[in-house]
Amino acid sequence: MDAPTLGVLRDAALLAWLAILLGVIVYPVLRQLSPGGWGSRGRVQAGWATTADSLVVAAILVVMLGGLQGASVEGADVENKATTLSMSGALVGIVVQLGICTALLAYLRLMRGLQPAQLFGLREMGFLRALFMGLLLLLPMLIMVNGTAAGLHEWMKGFWPDLDGQDVAEAFRTSQDPAAKALLAVSAVLIAPLVEEIVFRGFIYAVIKRHTDGIYAAFCSSLLFAIVHLHVGTLIPLALLALFFCRVYERTGSLLLPMVLHGLFNGTSLAVMLFFPDLQP
Repeated sequence: MDAPTLGVLRDAALLAWLAILLGVIVYPVLRQLSPGGWGSRGRVQAGWATTADSLVVAAILVVMLGGLQGASVEGADVENKATTLSMSGALVGIVVQLGICTALLAYLRLMRGLQPAQLFGLREMGFLRALFMGLLLLLPMLIMVNGTAAGLHEWMKGFWPDLDGQDVAEAFRTSQDPAAKALLAVSAVLIAPLVEEIVFRGFIYAVIKRHTDGIYAAFCSSLLFAIVHLHVGTLIPLALLALFFCRVYERTGSLLLPMVLHGLFNGTSLAVMLFFPDLQP
């Protein structure tokens, strides 16, 4: 990882940590001054979250972001960056994601006695309805995220050293191995939406909301979501995407629609790279 990227990601992670800490300190005072059950506003209920859940959030973030503190600065070999990614690395990434998600679900079910399907409103909406609504929302979502990304790319190209896409995206774009592309597609379209929505919207967002409010929790969790993708050029677009998912989750009360939207977004991005491999990120 090059020095500018590492520096920005470390600063953004520190900002997110400080924002969460500040919210946990300030919001109890605000609740005393203006009571009203802030954490329960919206359709996403957060009253179930406890102090123990906050510690679990901290542990998850240490696992996901802790590597930034020990990351080393490497030469920015942009041309060969994507080709160094391997199938074994992709498999390890999938296993780690599924491991974190499985451990979280086991914690909620076995240690907290909660039903994840009920907790995340997965029974509030059928899959076909979620797919239909996802297709309706796909175009405005793509315009918002990709328009922001294009504007940032145009602004940053004069001073930022590396504006290529994320490593995984570049690996998919340049790979000549159909099996590798299939594995990356399954990970991006199925596994990542499932795992990331459960972890970031289903759990982290709700726990932060319990101690602050929905808007503050959406900004904090969305920033964290963007940071873990370890790419400065898409930091703001991914944060906007996460905010969109939070809004959809609050409006429907079901995590299924953000999962479907997430899969559609990733699938559309992969389709563009597959059929237009020379298209600039």
